[in-house]
Parts: sequence; C-alpha cells; structure tokens
Amino acid sequence: MVRHACWAGVAALLFFAAPATTWAASFDCAKAGSPTEKAICKNASISKLDEQVAVAFKAAQSLWPAGNWSTFIRSEQRWWLKDRDRNCKADITCLKQDYERRLTFLTHPSLKWMGRYVGGSCPKDGVYLDVTPSYPDAGIGVELYICPNSSGNMLLQAEGDVDASGRLKFDDAGCPRVLAFTQDTATLSSPKGDRCALGTDSRVFRRDPAKSPYLTE
Repeated sequence: MVRHACWAGVAALLFFAAPATTWAASFDCAKAGSPTEKAICKNASISKLDEQVAVAFKAAQSLWPAGNWSTFIRSEQRWWLKDRDRNCKADITCLKQDYERRLTFLTHPSLKWMGRYVGGSCPKDGVYLDVTPSYPDAGIGVELYICPNSSGNMLLQAEGDVDASGRLKFDDAGCPRVLAFTQDTATLSSPKGDRCALGTDSRVFRRDPAKSPYLTE
C-alpha cells in the first residue's frame, strides 16, 4: 500500500510538472516567434484551421498543371500571410475569421478563375478585371476597372457561377455579357452597339501572376 501511494504521488508530481500542451500547426511551434504564431500554437481551434489552410493551399497549387497559376497562388498566399500578421497579430477572434475566409477562398469551386486580369498596358492605360470569391454564396465576383485609378472608375460589376465550359453569363444594365475563361486569360464579350460595347465588342485580359485580387486594395 505504501509503495502504491508513493507511485501515485510521483505520478501526480509528473502530471503537474508537465509543460502546457502545444497544439500542432502547419509550422514548428517550437520556433514560433511572432505574436501571431504564438497565438496559433496556443489555441487548438486556430491551430487546426492553420493546418487545414496549409493542406488547401498545397492542393490549390495544382489546380492548373502549367502556365502562371502556381506563381499567382503562391504570391497570393504570401500576401495573405503578411496581411494576417499585420491585421490580427494575437487577436483570436480576428485570426479565426481570417482563417475561415482563407479556407473558403482556397477551397472555392471557382478558385482557378480568380486573380487580376489585365487588358491593354495597365496601369498606363487599358482596363483590368478583378475576379474574387463572392461571399457568402458560391460563385465569383467580377469587377472591371479603368486603369490606373480604381476609385470611382468601375465600369461594371457582376457575380455568378462559372459553368462547366468556363463561361460566366451576366446582365449589365440591360447589356447581356459573357466572360469566357481559359488558362490565364479571360475574354469579355459584349453586344454590338455603342451603349453596351465598352469601346469594343470583345476584349482579352491576361492574368497577372504577381498580383492577387486584393494586392492594391
């Protein structure tokens, strides 16, 4: 009986002397240096979200086998990490919301179409498209701007689901338009006529791999 009591006492001492649990994350918590990383490692739910985002990001890089896609999505992920650290720091509520939004973005059915598409020689002239997730519904949001001033110079705004052939059809103030996506390009077609054509019946935009939809916002 005495021996059992001694072992029980040792076990209790070991239990209380054990270090606090460090939750797993997509990075080494032993090397966590920033307030954001430390907060992630100390919170089980945020740490799980961090792992889910890491898995989703890895999968997202292979959505397109070639072209500028992997460059674009890696650049976009680096921007998001910097923005996460700058905006949230160790705020758990902020981190949770940010990670949930990020997971929605990386697992979005229309992810492969997202990005900034440039037509003409933007920002000197021409126009550009920002293609982003449409929250909270499935689909994408499309914003077409005149370069270089994005404030107050939006030409059109639309949202919807891209069909299996890569086409998004939408109505813009009585002008039916079609946005056709292929790898790293988007072609906007408009009805003929001065009222609807935006200066041309068809315009081709190319995705800029170095800029995310939110990079300059």
